[in-house]
Amino acid sequence: MSQAFYTAIGGMAAGQTKVNVVADNIANMNTVGFKASTVNFSDVYYRTTSTGQAPTGKMGGVNPKQIGIGVQTAAITRDFSAGTTLTTGKATDLCIQGSSFFTVASPTVEILYTRAGNFTVDANGNLVLPNGYKALGTDRALNTTSSTTPIKIPTYINTITSTSTAEQMKDKKLSDLNGANISTGSFTITTTAADGKTTKNNVINITEDMTVDGLIQEINKIDGITAKADNGGFSFEIDDKKLARLDFKNGNLDDTTQPSSNIITELNISESPDNPPTYSSETVSFHQTIGAGAAGVDTSENYTDVTITESGIIEVKYGNNDTLSVMQDPNNPERVIFKYTLNDGTIITGNDVTINDNLVEAANLQMQMASFVNPNGLTGVGNNAYSSGPNCGMALYGSISSDAFGTVKSGILEGSNVDLATQFADMVVSQRAIEANSRVFDATNQILQTLSTLGR
Repeated sequence: MSQAFYTAIGGMAAGQTKVNVVADNIANMNTVGFKASTVNFSDVYYRTTSTGQAPTGKMGGVNPKQIGIGVQTAAITRDFSAGTTLTTGKATDLCIQGSSFFTVASPTVEILYTRAGNFTVDANGNLVLPNGYKALGTDRALNTTSSTTPIKIPTYINTITSTSTAEQMKDKKLSDLNGANISTGSFTITTTAADGKTTKNNVINITEDMTVDGLIQEINKIDGITAKADNGGFSFEIDDKKLARLDFKNGNLDDTTQPSSNIITELNISESPDNPPTYSSETVSFHQTIGAGAAGVDTSENYTDVTITESGIIEVKYGNNDTLSVMQDPNNPERVIFKYTLNDGTIITGNDVTINDNLVEAANLQMQMASFVNPNGLTGVGNNAYSSGPNCGMALYGSISSDAFGTVKSGILEGSNVDLATQFADMVVSQRAIEANSRVFDATNQILQTLSTLGR
């Protein structure tokens, strides 16, 4: 008879487990990205009093005789179906359309996974969850190992301004030099004469801001060479018939209030010094090239808006209406490169976008996602996050540009998938199961009391 006590206790414990799960589901009905859990039960080992008997010629078969000894919790599984959608209109609120997960880094740099997309931008430009976990980015479409690069939004950019219509980009030529602003520094003109002639050098110190037109007016006449301003460029009238080469090199332009700019400007006109030609006039047009050195800064533009595309690409808009993002590399579709769009529609890509201290790599601007063969193998760690478990299978990482990860919607959050009607029904059933098992307990107790009085 004592076995019935333990069987009833096991039944009440199972009912209490279900009530606990239901209570957790109801408590998290408003939790972003929460997944409801369900409980499944199984019976416990049976006590066999007879194994049964096979039929014979004279006797029929006999079934085994077994007495169950209770119930046990077989599984507690999460329902990873999509939850309700909550429209917020906030650009950094993201909702996954698919079965993948956002990847985030915990303070211990452990890679965690979440369906909660209620991100914000912190003071350093990191895309973070309310608990401070940083969202991770990637520059690859697919990978079997996780990136550890966080999503980081450059909060400002440095720009070079000019009154010219020149293109302003690294390692690109600037046209229409006249009108470009030049600050304090020095500019050197060197002439190399034919054999037997001395070389003339003249250094013009610029003591105040001036334009190229103003600079030319300060250039002294050097042995028959006159430099003057002309529409659209420099015009040189060369009288020295023995001149072999005219060089413009190493113009260092400095702004006393901003970082320096190293601009290399070079013009070569070379002829044989043994048989120099005769010039009546020669008009030379040339371009200014910004080299790989640090570009000077005239203004610093703070970001004004952040949007996130369905492909998980971060687009950052700045005060001058320029936009920074990434795009698929035309030479390697599995990776992304920088894409900078000027306010006039001009697009600068790849290595032509100068990388500064606030932007380390293209992976900073593309969300990394993860998918699993068995999401129920993940282990919940709190804060709406999961860690990988031994039965979740190998994780697949990559960008949303791959079909394996679905898409994301900006301005929308995924709510919980808790169905209150189902939870209330499960709660009532669990309550009745506990009551029924308690009746078994009471009945067993009364039977034992009766048995204890039989000998009196």
